[in-house]
Amino acid sequence: MRILVTAGATREPLDEVRFVSNVSSGATGASLADALHGFGHDVVLLRGEGAVKSKRVHDGELFSSCADLLAKLQRWLASGSFDVVVMTAAVADYRPEMSLSGKIRSDADELIVRLVRNPKILPQLKELSPRPLQVIGFKFTVGADAAARRAAVVAQFCGGGVDATVHNDLHEIRSAAVHPFYLWRNLEDAPQPLAGVPALASALHHGWTKA
Repeated sequence: MRILVTAGATREPLDEVRFVSNVSSGATGASLADALHGFGHDVVLLRGEGAVKSKRVHDGELFSSCADLLAKLQRWLASGSFDVVVMTAAVADYRPEMSLSGKIRSDADELIVRLVRNPKILPQLKELSPRPLQVIGFKFTVGADAAARRAAVVAQFCGGGVDATVHNDLHEIRSAAVHPFYLWRNLEDAPQPLAGVPALASALHHGWTKA
């Protein structure tokens, strides 16, 4: 299968040198790209600027903002050559309303920035490909209980565009010896708990080969 993996954080510009971002390093996406490549898949990685590099998969392209990532996904998927998109990228929900040319002065006592909503990328992906496309979404929570985790996953499924969702929680990641994931293939069945990226890659691979 030909798989497009996105990894790392978007950078939403304030000016030409500053941006709003998040803590995602892109390590999970890069490792997942490597593991899927190890199963024999043809993998292309779109990596956020500053994100961890893959050890086995060459970068397809670097992306910066949410708009830039969407534009690159449009271009790559328009070829109709991909079977799956795995969206591990941590896309910012908001961006500065204005991005200034040059550099914002640093001598003011305060700086007020107005943020506006970014468009959701996941619901658009299937429409960007001229052939059927499977989409694997990722949902990240922080210290969420079971009800809140399920609600977050339900929201992603109901938002449209995903065939499966991988959930992980920051507090659980910090307390676990191996990065825990939960693979939701639908909302009727319990999620599949998985320990580490190799286990996640294996579960995804075997799910695709059985389909």
